[in-house]
Amino acid sequence: MNICIVTGANSGMGMVTIQELLERGDRVIATVRSQKKVTALVQLLRENGVSHTQLEIEIVQLDQLDSVRRFADRLFDMMGRIDRLILNAGVMVPPYHVTKDGFESQFQVNYLSHFYLIERLLPLLEKGQDPRVISISSLAGEGGLIRTDVELEAIAHVKKEHYSPMRSYRESKLLQMIHMRELAEKNGDRITFVSVHPGIVNTDLFYRGKYGKVMKTLLKPVAQVGYWTGKLYTPEYGAKTALYLATTDDPLDNGGYYADSAPRLSNPIVEDDEYRAQARNLSRRWVELS
Repeated sequence: MNICIVTGANSGMGMVTIQELLERGDRVIATVRSQKKVTALVQLLRENGVSHTQLEIEIVQLDQLDSVRRFADRLFDMMGRIDRLILNAGVMVPPYHVTKDGFESQFQVNYLSHFYLIERLLPLLEKGQDPRVISISSLAGEGGLIRTDVELEAIAHVKKEHYSPMRSYRESKLLQMIHMRELAEKNGDRITFVSVHPGIVNTDLFYRGKYGKVMKTLLKPVAQVGYWTGKLYTPEYGAKTALYLATTDDPLDNGGYYADSAPRLSNPIVEDDEYRAQARNLSRRWVELS
C-alpha cells in the first residue's frame, strides 16, 4: 500500500486519480478548497461505488501560503513517509488577482505553493517506498520564455497593466517543469521527479467564473466533437499518464517530462543549470525556506 498525496482532488483528473489509487488499495490524502468540495467528493465516490475508508480529505487553500504550511505540518504529524505526491491542482487564465502573500494568483497556485509543499515534504518523501513526485504541467509550458531571475521576479509580481493571463499561465507551467528537473539533479538518487502534459482535457478549469455552469452545459456538444476528433480528452484519459507514472514498475526518466505515458521533449530552458538554481533559490526565499 502506497501513501499518496493528491492536490486538487474534488473533480476532473484529480477525482479520477484518487478513485484509481483507492481502488488499488492505497491510502490517499486528498486536498480540496472548501468544506463544500469535501461533501461533493465523498458523494461522487459513493455514487461510483468507491470505498473511501482509506481516504482522508484536507482543506487547503493554495492561494494562501499559511494554509499550505499548516497542511505540511499536519502531514508530518500524521505519517512517517510519503510514497507518491501528485500535484494536480491548478488555475488557468483567471482575471488578474494578487494573493494576500503578494503574488499573481496563477504563479502562486500552480507553482509556488506546490513548490513549497514539495520542498517541505522532502524528508517524508526520502523515507517513502520508491517515492515519486508527479507535477501536472501543460503543453503551454513548452512555450515559456522566462530564463532570468529578473524576469522571474517580474512575472511573480506582475502589475495589472502588464498582466497577460495566458503568459502567466504558460510561465507557471514552465516553472513546474524546471523545479522537477532541478530536484532530480539534486535529490534524484532517492526520489523520482517528473512533470506531465495530460493533454487538452475537458475539466472545470475551462468553466470557472460567474457563468461557468451555464457555459459547461452550452458547450457540451462542442466537447463531444472534441472527443470524437481526438482534439479534446476526457478527465479519465487525461489522468492516464500521471497514474502510469505513479504505478508503473518501468524505469522512469528522472526529471523528465511525459505525455501519453511516454517521455516528451521539454522546453529547452529546462536545460539551463544556472537558471534552474536561481529559480529554486529565489522561490525558497519567497516561501521562507531559506
